[in-house]
Amino acid sequence: MRVLLVDDDSALAQLLTSQLSDHRYIVDCVTDGETGWAYATTFEYDLVVLDWMLPQLNGVRLCQRLRAQGYGMPILLLTVKNGSVDKIEGLEAGADDYVVKPFDMGELLARMRVLLRRSHLENEPILSWGELRLDPISCEVHYKGQLITLTAKEYSLLELFLRDPHQVFSATALLSKLWSADEFPSEATVRSHLRRLRQKLHQAGAATDLIETVHGLGYRLKSRQLASAPEIARASEREARYLEGLTQAWHAHKGESVARWETLLQISKTLQEKGEKGLSEQQQMQAVQIAHSLAGTLGTFGLMEGYRLSLQAEQLLLQAGTRPGSGFSAIQAAQLDTVITTLGHALDDVPKLVCPVDKGPKPPTVLMVDVNGMSYIQQLMAMAVGQGVEATISASVEAAADTLSLNTPVQTSPELLPPPPDMLLINLVAGETNAVLDEPILQKLLHFIQAIARRWPQLPVMVITPQADFGNRLDLVRRGGALVLEYPIAPSDVLSMINQTLQGITRLSKIMIVDDDAHYLKQVVQLLHPWNFEITPLTNPQRFWTLFNQILPDLVVLDVEMPYINGFELAQVLRSHARWQHLPIVFLSVHSDRTKKEQAFALGADDYITKPVQGKAFATRLMNRLNRAANDIRRPA
Repeated sequence: MRVLLVDDDSALAQLLTSQLSDHRYIVDCVTDGETGWAYATTFEYDLVVLDWMLPQLNGVRLCQRLRAQGYGMPILLLTVKNGSVDKIEGLEAGADDYVVKPFDMGELLARMRVLLRRSHLENEPILSWGELRLDPISCEVHYKGQLITLTAKEYSLLELFLRDPHQVFSATALLSKLWSADEFPSEATVRSHLRRLRQKLHQAGAATDLIETVHGLGYRLKSRQLASAPEIARASEREARYLEGLTQAWHAHKGESVARWETLLQISKTLQEKGEKGLSEQQQMQAVQIAHSLAGTLGTFGLMEGYRLSLQAEQLLLQAGTRPGSGFSAIQAAQLDTVITTLGHALDDVPKLVCPVDKGPKPPTVLMVDVNGMSYIQQLMAMAVGQGVEATISASVEAAADTLSLNTPVQTSPELLPPPPDMLLINLVAGETNAVLDEPILQKLLHFIQAIARRWPQLPVMVITPQADFGNRLDLVRRGGALVLEYPIAPSDVLSMINQTLQGITRLSKIMIVDDDAHYLKQVVQLLHPWNFEITPLTNPQRFWTLFNQILPDLVVLDVEMPYINGFELAQVLRSHARWQHLPIVFLSVHSDRTKKEQAFALGADDYITKPVQGKAFATRLMNRLNRAANDIRRPA
């Protein structure tokens, strides 16, 4: 198979060329979009692999141009851009697949094989489960390469299981899917065919329970067994060889990454010296390109801290271009300098096997509001960035309010609002020598804290103040300050408190709400949005048990009156299971009579709330139930 690789990152290109060659691909590699266009329209390729940001002609434009000319070969976009909007744009431009850097080499090779199979007129891919293979085109079934002869019904049964391998099929479902009414089948017919299918699979070497019986529910393919010791050893050996090649390629090309970093560092120093007029628009976009390419290189070689900092530098460079009047503010220039300086240390890390970015943990984010540009806060931000925290500084209340959507109407759909940071730090100190703020500025910041508490009540707010006696602390706490620190305090101590707070922010509590009134359910979800719950709404109680076992919520909210299955019955089902004896159950109902409430508590309800509800009161009662449940788990017996 012949592959065209278009990527201006020579280190990545060498690594990919080496890996693809090892898998018997013939690779042509070019470094800009125009040359990629010339190669793709001159030579015949089975697959084109494109980076997004390329010199002369970017990958998306190249993809569009190729498709406009009727180019039919598969195209795979391989890029650092990992936003949903970016993926949609890439796929709509004509790409057949979209892989984000850093990527797992095995996954990339698998995706390439899928695209190549499709392009060679294989309308349907081979269905597989471990060593079992079913070819929908030839209708042949193999196990470990051995052909298995099946009847039409046995083949149809196996194909159904392979197309939905995690689904449990009841005998009734199998009858309705594979037998006509004219055949007058029974469940015994299903069992008979399954028995013969299992026997034939076993004769070919498969386990007797490859198709397993799930008692009381039906049949499904059994989860694949763990790899054997020899398989694990072979996989480890392959990983070791790949890591060795990765390390060699990094040492050969590290100098290029260092040169890019030095260019970014020089740009940063220019901004520090010349202010916001230090860069032209062309220079700024060149810096964005360098940071973007550096992120792709470092991520591919497993230098994940460098990858993170490069992306942060790219975002800072892009954000500056969107400011009114464009240019960089002094604070933005200081932030950029901090990130790029820290990035230099990350280049000394050693290559590691890549964990794809889509599966990696998101670094915590902290927004620092400092209206006076204190070097103290800039030092704190530098230390936070060095420890893996995405820290940014807002130099005005207005900018911070925009970031936190405080000026957006409250009724705006939650999906349209950008997520808030994980934590907010507000500096009420004027300066190192005169610490007390002017009264108008102080009052503005205090009102800002109150606005945050109303819009984002679960957002931790840390306040640094020169006056932290009882009266001032009480006032700040009442306004919404969760943690009050008295200045002067060492930046390292503040950072320690930030880390402790961030570590205390556990995963979002999962709440499942069941109510057949879809309109009211939507209102409730919107009311609870500011409290950052992970909410799963459900209008059909018949799907409750399936969805419940997928979600495994921390708390369930049930309406009482619903069609088919009412809320009391759902509660009884939960309480009948030993695992869910202590799961918090809250009823939300229009019925306010005493009889209904007594019935609910008799069934094991933890709370009973009457509709309509007010957001804050409802959220508080849910949080109280969640906290009590958590305390019960932590409390020693």
